[in-house]
Amino acid sequence: MKYYLLLLLAAIPGQIIAEEVQQVEIAALRNAEWGSYRHAYKAYNFFATYTRDRPLIQAHMQLRPSANARDISMTGLRLQLSGEKTRLDIAVDAMGRVSMPMLKQAYDEDAVLRLNRPQGQFYFSGRYSIKEREDGIYDLAELRTACEQLISAQRESGYRIRLIGKKCAGIKFIYALNDNKNDSKIAISFRDAVQQPRDLPLSEGQPFEDDSMGKYRVALYKFSDWPASGKIIATSKPLAIGTLYD
Repeated sequence: MKYYLLLLLAAIPGQIIAEEVQQVEIAALRNAEWGSYRHAYKAYNFFATYTRDRPLIQAHMQLRPSANARDISMTGLRLQLSGEKTRLDIAVDAMGRVSMPMLKQAYDEDAVLRLNRPQGQFYFSGRYSIKEREDGIYDLAELRTACEQLISAQRESGYRIRLIGKKCAGIKFIYALNDNKNDSKIAISFRDAVQQPRDLPLSEGQPFEDDSMGKYRVALYKFSDWPASGKIIATSKPLAIGTLYD
């Protein structure tokens, strides 16, 4: 059976892709969610442009749950790129983020991105986040700079109106929600040269500054509640690092 696709990159403002969304005809797996690689390629290139002079942040394409499926599990998501001469499995992380491969052949033949989920459960959109450090040590001044880089990238890439009056207020270290069964397994603390280490507070909440994802366990470093100098030691590696605005 053949299906038609209009790939809607919902989080990208209309002016970003001025051309009409292309209609694609291709054989698809029964009930699979799928989309145009060419449009995802263009969208990723657009978002990545704003990270080139912002070394503390990164851009991904992200699989986000649809509005009626916010609490759907992100576990086991798999993305396959399929074309006339292209076959490739693309890794999806625990937050639904994808490092999009830049393949000219797949672009030229407009290969298909196929997700192992029923249609309508997820959509593709751009996502900025703060880069995770392998050593788990985050200087507070650097985190504040990273937040400023991220909000400025969002403004320049089309979200200026939504962010009018907003400013950086904190950093979110994101963990799986089921970790709340034993918060002692999440080791993340503030340290400076004066005080004893103090654990960051953990709560259930949105992982990023918008509400396009389900709930996660969030360790919040709110600028106004902590000293301006010191370090965050994340012994437990976060799934991702987001921002808080007010």
